[in-house]
Amino acid sequence: MAYAVLIVSALLIDMALNLPLGSLPLALARNGVPAGAIALIIGAGSIAALAASVPIGGLADRFGRLPTIRIAGAVCALSMISLAFVSDPVLNGTIMAIRGIAITAYGTAEFAYASSIVAPERAVSATSSLGMVANLSFATAPAIGYWLWQHGIERSQYAWGGALALAGAVILFNLPKEKGRRVRRSRKIFMRSAWLPTITYLVACSLQGGVNGALAVLTFHQRGIGNAALLFTAMAGTTFALRYVAGRMVDRFGPRIVAIPTALMQAAGALLAAHAHTPADVVLAGVCLGVAWAAVVPVGIGLFFERSSKGTRGAAMGSYSFAFGIGGTAGALLASGAAIFGGGYTAAMTVCAVSSILALPWVLASGEGRPARTSVVPPAGREAIGMGE
Repeated sequence: MAYAVLIVSALLIDMALNLPLGSLPLALARNGVPAGAIALIIGAGSIAALAASVPIGGLADRFGRLPTIRIAGAVCALSMISLAFVSDPVLNGTIMAIRGIAITAYGTAEFAYASSIVAPERAVSATSSLGMVANLSFATAPAIGYWLWQHGIERSQYAWGGALALAGAVILFNLPKEKGRRVRRSRKIFMRSAWLPTITYLVACSLQGGVNGALAVLTFHQRGIGNAALLFTAMAGTTFALRYVAGRMVDRFGPRIVAIPTALMQAAGALLAAHAHTPADVVLAGVCLGVAWAAVVPVGIGLFFERSSKGTRGAAMGSYSFAFGIGGTAGALLASGAAIFGGGYTAAMTVCAVSSILALPWVLASGEGRPARTSVVPPAGREAIGMGE
C-alpha cells in the first residue's frame, strides 16, 4: 500500500513539474529573453539543487523522511502555481530554483523511504523503479506543455499543474511511519569520500540533462522538428520501458558491470542528438539516451547502497541528488556558454558524450565496498568530507 501511494504521488507531482520544460523556454523567448539567459533560468533548479542536496539528505535522516517528503510535495505545488502568475525572467529563475530544491528534497526522501520498506535484496530495483514514474512523466509532460502552448494554453497550464501536484502532496499523508529506524540527532552532515567515484560518474552522465533541458527545445524548434520536445518523449519512454530490467541487472550482476555499456550508450546518444536534424534522428538519439538513462539511476543507487546502511540512506541519497545537481548545473552552464560563445547545442552535447567515457575508469577501479556503519558521522580523516550543517 505504501509503495502504491508513493507511485501515485510521484506521478501527479512529476507530471506537473515537467510541464515547464516544454513550454517555459518558449514563454521566455517570446518575452525577448536571449538564449543564454533562458539556459540559465531553466537550469536554475539544478543550480539550487546542487547547493541543497547534501544538507537535505542529512536532514531527512535527522528529522525523518516522511516530514521531508510531505513538505517538499507542498512546495512543488506552490512553485508551479507561482509560474502561472509571474512572467519576470528573474522571478521565473527564482521559482525554478525553489522548484529544483523541492523536487530534490522530494526525490531524496522518497528513495530513502522506499529503500526502508522493501527486502534488502530488492532494494536497488524497487527504489530505482520509482524513477519509472518520473520517466513516464518526462516522456509526456514536456510534449504536453509544448502542445498546450501551441494551442493557446500558455502560463495557465502551470496553475493546472500546481493543482495536480497539490493532490499528489495530499495523498502522502496516507503513508505509514517507518518502522525499526531510530532518527539520529547528529549536529553535522557528511559526505563520505568513498562516494566520490560514484558522484563523478553520475555527474558525467547527467551533463546531457542540463544541456537538453536548457537548449534542446529551442534547438530542435529552430531545426524544424515538428514537436521540439520529441527528444524528451523518446528518451523517457525508453527509460520507462527498461528501468526495471536495468535495476534487476544491477541487483544480479552488480553496478560496475552495468556501468560499462551504460557509458557507451550515453556517449552514442549524445553524439546522435548533437547532429540530429530530422524527427527520426531525434527519436534514435532519444532511444539511445533512454537506454543509458534506464541504467544510470540503478547503477548510481547500487554504488551508493554498497557503502551506506539503512540508517544513512538519506545522506547517501542526498549525495546521489548532489551528483545530479552538479551534472545538471554544469550542463546548464555548458549550454549557456556554448550558446553565448559559439558551438551551441552541437558542441555542448559533444562534450557530454566524451565526459561519460572519461568518468568510467574511476568507478571500475573503486572496488566493492562494505556498507557504512549506521552513524551519520563517519570516522575522522580521509573517510569523510565535512559539510557544515
